Amino acid sequence: MSHISRLFIVSIIVALFAAPALAADQPAVDWSKQLGQEGGAYISASPLYNNGILYVCSWDGTVYGLQTMNGAPLWKFRVGVNVYSTPVYKDSTLYVGSSNGTFYAIETLYGKEKWRFRALSNVDSTPLLMNGIVFVGSDDNRVYALDPGTGSEIWNVSVGSGISTALEDYDNIVYAGTSDGSLVAIEPNFGKIKWSTKVGERAYSPLANDGTIYVGTYDGYLVSVDQYQGSINWKGQAGGAISSKPVYYGGNIYIGSWDGKLYCFNASNGRVAWTYTTYGPIKAAPLIDKGKGIIYVGSGDEYLYAIDARSGGLYWKFQADSPVSSTPITVNDRLYFSSYGTSASGGTVYALTLPDTLTLITPTPAPTVAPTPTVAPTSTPVVVTYVPSATPDPSWCPLPGLLAVMLGAFALVTYRRR
Repeated sequence: MSHISRLFIVSIIVALFAAPALAADQPAVDWSKQLGQEGGAYISASPLYNNGILYVCSWDGTVYGLQTMNGAPLWKFRVGVNVYSTPVYKDSTLYVGSSNGTFYAIETLYGKEKWRFRALSNVDSTPLLMNGIVFVGSDDNRVYALDPGTGSEIWNVSVGSGISTALEDYDNIVYAGTSDGSLVAIEPNFGKIKWSTKVGERAYSPLANDGTIYVGTYDGYLVSVDQYQGSINWKGQAGGAISSKPVYYGGNIYIGSWDGKLYCFNASNGRVAWTYTTYGPIKAAPLIDKGKGIIYVGSGDEYLYAIDARSGGLYWKFQADSPVSSTPITVNDRLYFSSYGTSASGGTVYALTLPDTLTLITPTPAPTVAPTPTVAPTSTPVVVTYVPSATPDPSWCPLPGLLAVMLGAFALVTYRRR
């Protein structure tokens, strides 16, 4: 055997040893499924999982029930117009709205219609199920309370402006963010408005936690509002619009912004603990794995990121085929999410097997040091000025490559001594 042949074999062996070190902490693709092959069949809604079925809504006018084993459709329900929002599930029924104002109840065994309700404008918001009632927000400025079994209207109330984002409930109150920038609290039995507070240019999906409502705005604020009075506690500012629902974990609020950053705000005072910078707008809510302390968040740069919730350091990122504008979900050791799509093709649904081990591959950002803002006793907006957070920059980890070089050199020296 020639000298070159022996070196080639040694190189192959070294590469085989080094390859697992490069891929061990990365997710693996189980399957991917493109939905709506025609151009512009985007997916902006987040997938929903229940009992072995993945439900996905597309701009191609279809609600899909997919097998989680391989992504093959079990059934397709044709709406015929764009479906922007994430559905909700209850008692073998899927509830979802559409862009022509029609709200549907779909039985989930065969994907057949149970009933429909017609609002006066688009129903692009994610509905809410509470106390045996389904609550629906519409761009016709109203919130509707419907009987989930029949679709008959119980009441409706005008909130003064359109609703195109998810409703929230807490302590037997329904909360809605409106297009005129108001956060509205509604009594659910008769539809009486308890209070309405102006929070910004446009208010998106609220989050309720421990007596506080958190909501993002188009003009780039995360606003903390008292649940009982509607008064503003504090306002924290991002560098772009905050259009998704905040997430609470471990005393912090996590939210993405159109400036491409994931923010970690202190829930009690609005101080920024850290930020992580991506290279595209973040328009969907992050997902928190509370058991592992990991944040999964998609970006307009076509990547899905896994980030440490405490430090803001990066574990891994996965590249999709187009921007990721939906919230992922996890079921056991698998993660599901969808890409938005392009003008030439529809969005794609991905199923990833999560890695067994996790290693931070970027340095963690330094915490922000700033004085605690003064708590506002009234609903007067309080804007907090912060010292800019440090953001992590991707860095190359040289350990696998150094290992490969050292093993190759050792093999070469051994061969020459012979």
